[in-house]
Amino acid sequence: MVVNLLLQVQCRVLILPVLHQAPIANQDENSEESQEINVYYADDQLLQLDQRKKEITFEDESDKYSKTYASLQSSDQLELIPLWKNIDLLSATFDQGKLILDVNIPDEARLGSGGELLAIDALRKTFFQFDEVTSIELLVNGNATESLMGHVELENPLTRE
Repeated sequence: MVVNLLLQVQCRVLILPVLHQAPIANQDENSEESQEINVYYADDQLLQLDQRKKEITFEDESDKYSKTYASLQSSDQLELIPLWKNIDLLSATFDQGKLILDVNIPDEARLGSGGELLAIDALRKTFFQFDEVTSIELLVNGNATESLMGHVELENPLTRE
């Protein structure tokens, strides 16, 4: 009888944690969300933007905007040029409709005036597809700037047209 009782206690100890842990794993799986987004790249001649669809997976709003930015940095098609490829995202914050993107632009990421204009347009079109984004403030190393790369005047914040 003592052995039987001990066996029952041991089984409960072993089974209960497993039952208790299962819902926690499900919560982690449910915390991520997927969304298909439109991402804009330059054509191989740097003359116009081409739209492509990408799937992003994110945990919260901040992660959603960081993953969207990361989508601007790479293309799986050789004929499409990701204009934000070498421009590092330092932070992305969202508050009451205003998206603030702080970037670092190394010298090798700088484009000519046509490329700079396309890059700003690609950023604008990609982020304004989200209804909740009403403006985008673009900072370079934490500072507002008059021009992203020195060629095109930057309206700060960017607003929907």
